[in-house]
Amino acid sequence: MGKNTIRDVQDAVSDETSVGRSQAELDFWMGCVGAPMMLVEKATLHVRQANAGAAKMFGLGLDGFGNKPMSELVGTEAAQMLLQIWSNAPVGRPGEPFLIRALVQEQERMLMIQVTKVAIEGEHLRLFTFMDAPPQGSVTLAGWQENVISMLNWLPFGFEIARIDDQIQFANSTFKALFGYTQDEIDSIEDWWRLAYPDPEYRQFARSQWHNSIEEARREDREMTPFDLNVMTASGIERRIQFRHRTIGNFNVNLYIDVTKERAYAEQLKQLANTDPLTGTLNRRRFFKKAEEAFAETDKPCLFGVLMLDIDHFKSVNDTYGHRAGDMVLIEFARRCENALRPGDRFARLGGEEFALLLEVSEQDTAAEIAEKLRAAIDGSPFDIDGQSLQLSVSIGATVADRATETFGSAILRADKALYEAKRSGRNRVVAVNR
Repeated sequence: MGKNTIRDVQDAVSDETSVGRSQAELDFWMGCVGAPMMLVEKATLHVRQANAGAAKMFGLGLDGFGNKPMSELVGTEAAQMLLQIWSNAPVGRPGEPFLIRALVQEQERMLMIQVTKVAIEGEHLRLFTFMDAPPQGSVTLAGWQENVISMLNWLPFGFEIARIDDQIQFANSTFKALFGYTQDEIDSIEDWWRLAYPDPEYRQFARSQWHNSIEEARREDREMTPFDLNVMTASGIERRIQFRHRTIGNFNVNLYIDVTKERAYAEQLKQLANTDPLTGTLNRRRFFKKAEEAFAETDKPCLFGVLMLDIDHFKSVNDTYGHRAGDMVLIEFARRCENALRPGDRFARLGGEEFALLLEVSEQDTAAEIAEKLRAAIDGSPFDIDGQSLQLSVSIGATVADRATETFGSAILRADKALYEAKRSGRNRVVAVNR
């Protein structure tokens, strides 16, 4: 039969809207075709049945194909290539033909293969049609194809070729290693969105980011501006992936780069730059920066409470129990303070046993009330440090600042003077001063 007739048969046995094609219909139509055809399980590439043309090509009886892996018919390397060529044509329409260098009956042979999705009695399978490749230039072309696929598999990032509608046509081995999904699991682009982004809200965000970025890049005829998304892999591990894309002709070329470690490392460096490594609170530099930004914002309340805190007799803890105990006291002190604060309050360790707090207030006495709450949180119960019960206290200087009339620098200087007065007058107390 000619090529058009083969397509007619493929159409006949593969109706997207009908899952009622019977096995008898399949047997009839495959028997009408002289070209080698095999019905294959799409996930495992095991042969379900074959026609007389396939029996002749592969030297087997019709009964000899049952559940035989494709690798035994065309060789391991050719079968691996078949796994990487994704057939996402509509049901009943053959995909683009491609060449493979196959090992058939222990002889190397150039084959042209088309893959068609078929639905037989409700089960989705694959129909492989084999033809000998045209001899002129086919060996050279196949050699280039093999070399290109080998190079793509060597790339240390996921590489994918898809149609304009995002249906995958080819994915390299790194794509499979990176995400863990098989062809069978990503049978359509909707499968990808569902599996890679299980949270519906984040899925919508990812789709919008993807389509908007591609549309903008196509409009300006350029590569898409790279961006990162969190992608769920088949193993349940979430990876941070950088997406890169370029539309070339009628195909999308997509790159997937795993930047999970790099982004985590960058976040760690950011944390180290902004937080005190012992207590996890803001460090001095970050606290002053955020406080000055708060004083400069016009949409924030005009009044801020500024507190300075100092653990009483902290040096004696280090001298008596050692610096490890001193560190544990600082950690517990910060924990108690943060538990007593409100969301949005900015708490920091300025150095040693000295801490500071910036909070939004609406009335003059709010800062003093918060300060007393913190003092009680420290003095209210002993610190249990390595089995030692230590009764500790804190001195606090508090003030209220109006950002419209003064700077943060003048406000914290006033709170520091109030702290000095609290320590001079007996410690374990709050001294609040007005502007």
